[in-house]
Amino acid sequence: MKHHYFSVIKFPVFVSLSLIILTAILFGAAIMGYQEIGWKLYEAIIYGVLFVALITLIASWLLVLSSTHRKIKSPALAHYLKWMLFHVFYHLSRWLNALFMQSRVSFWESFLNFNNEIVLTNHQGIHHDKVLLLLPHCLQSSKCKIRVTGDIINCEECGACDIAKLKAYAQQDRVHAAVASGGSMARKLIQDVKPSVIVAVACHRDLVEGTRDAWKLPVYSILNERPNGPCFETTVSMSTIDFAIKKFI
Repeated sequence: MKHHYFSVIKFPVFVSLSLIILTAILFGAAIMGYQEIGWKLYEAIIYGVLFVALITLIASWLLVLSSTHRKIKSPALAHYLKWMLFHVFYHLSRWLNALFMQSRVSFWESFLNFNNEIVLTNHQGIHHDKVLLLLPHCLQSSKCKIRVTGDIINCEECGACDIAKLKAYAQQDRVHAAVASGGSMARKLIQDVKPSVIVAVACHRDLVEGTRDAWKLPVYSILNERPNGPCFETTVSMSTIDFAIKKFI
């Protein structure tokens, strides 16, 4: 329970802490420089620009935090906040995580959980045709003679893996479901379907790389389960998939 709680709050705590550290460093440098010889004109300009940048960072982070429980109505503001989340705040938190020598896996999980909250809050009432359930090829049984890539309809429903259940679920809820064998195929599937929201299943690393690659799109991440090790006959919680899709459509 303690590990799960930390994996949820780790990312936002580290971003907040990194902003506090940056604020302390900037104020400390400004005060020390002023006390020693005062500020020259160019120094005052530099500190002024840095203070404005810091205030912008803090204000943006507060808005990102608010977007986890309140929908951002302005498309331009939502786009800006997503860019900040994936290109600025992600790196601030990652560097602090490395500095404290914390687990990368728990950091990735916290980041994905945080992004999921934003996606759930800001994208609801989606038509079922605009939901893409994107699945990894490692869900399929290694003994299967049919390689299910692309449209999940190719599955012959032998029941040896979770693909058959996922196919039945997708047909019942009338959402697009597809299996991607890699990043290039995932991008092609997204381009073909043009979804309004993506529910993606994969491991920690692939989900982080995928959500960052497709940062302009709302991606809800679901971690697969690996009873046989990574990338081999993995499984996924159907209840978690059902929860996410029911929230969107």
